[in-house]
Amino acid sequence: MRKVTALLAAAAALTPLSFVVARPQTAPVTAPSIADQFTYTRVMVPMHDGAKMETVIIAPKGATAKLPILFQRTPYGVPGALPPQLPASWKPLVADGYIFVFQSMRGRFGSDGKFTLSTSVKTSPNEATDAYDSIDWLVKHVPNNNGKVGMWGVSYPGFAAAVALAKPHPALKAVSPQAAWVDYWQSDDLHRNGALRLSYATEWVYSLQNDKTQNKELSLDGLTDAYDWYLKMGPVENIEKNVFKGSVPLFRSLLDHPDHDAFYTDQNWQKALGKTTVPTLNVAGFWDQEDPWGSWQIYAQQKKNDPDRLAQIVSGPWNHGGWQGRSATLGPIPLGTESGTEFQTQIQAPFFAYWLHGKGPRPDFTARMFQSGSNAWKTYTAWPPAGAKPTEL
Repeated sequence: MRKVTALLAAAAALTPLSFVVARPQTAPVTAPSIADQFTYTRVMVPMHDGAKMETVIIAPKGATAKLPILFQRTPYGVPGALPPQLPASWKPLVADGYIFVFQSMRGRFGSDGKFTLSTSVKTSPNEATDAYDSIDWLVKHVPNNNGKVGMWGVSYPGFAAAVALAKPHPALKAVSPQAAWVDYWQSDDLHRNGALRLSYATEWVYSLQNDKTQNKELSLDGLTDAYDWYLKMGPVENIEKNVFKGSVPLFRSLLDHPDHDAFYTDQNWQKALGKTTVPTLNVAGFWDQEDPWGSWQIYAQQKKNDPDRLAQIVSGPWNHGGWQGRSATLGPIPLGTESGTEFQTQIQAPFFAYWLHGKGPRPDFTARMFQSGSNAWKTYTAWPPAGAKPTEL
């Protein structure tokens, strides 16, 4: 089972991470309970086709002004309750003040409909229209919001944030797609330039489609090494015939479409992006082994028609989602600084603060790259940088 499932499921559940409040040294140091700071509300948000989406609203208590909404749509499940403490990566955002909203995507957990694990913006409803309908409901019904919504997320939630740009609601004022995907056949998740990644197509897809009520792990029949299980299965078709038996529709579709045909090109939703009208902070990892391609393609498509310079790209020496942790190392390699913490405090938080709160200066860069080796952030007015030439290595 690939690690991203557990990673994002934990993120969706607001995995508690401790932080301390400065107090006199003679007093015990304790972490405040999130229940003292936030309220938890679960609602069912209606879509235009009548389906309802399971949605959780986590709002700060005692806010003295109306706040923007930070909205994340996910297939991995919404928080079932408030955790004891806030995630460390949230601290810069909480300091500025947001109403956090999480939603189970169509057909997952408590949400109505069918989860296809693929998308096309050519038919309705789709993930872009679900985002539009949800934002429309949120700004009209969530108490004390200021009418501005930002979307964010890593991996699948990153895609869910990005695809909202295909049909942006007027209240959508900032989006940060992080490790988002655009084309399963190319170089995100399920293929590498057309070569099927069997463990991803089997274990990850199974976890999302076999049972809508959970992130279900595939049984390996008691084997401790997944490689042995795949050898035992024999031809790939046997996995569908003997194990899945129609319970994982996308797996069947992958077997039926080995070439880059309309099944994949119809899902290449970023081609629908026209003029860039919503500020977008695209984020990618140079060593992301799961979604290394999509965020760059979204950025490139946006820059084709970006007269107001709203599309930005950030990358660094990160594995999948590593920028939402400390990222002081990549495996055993020290990076000389906490590049993830710096991203959260110096790039992500100021981006949302400016576009959703009107606080601070406008993030005025096209690209920010953390250069390993020198272990320093570099800022560029264009990406690729002016004068850069492709070089064969």
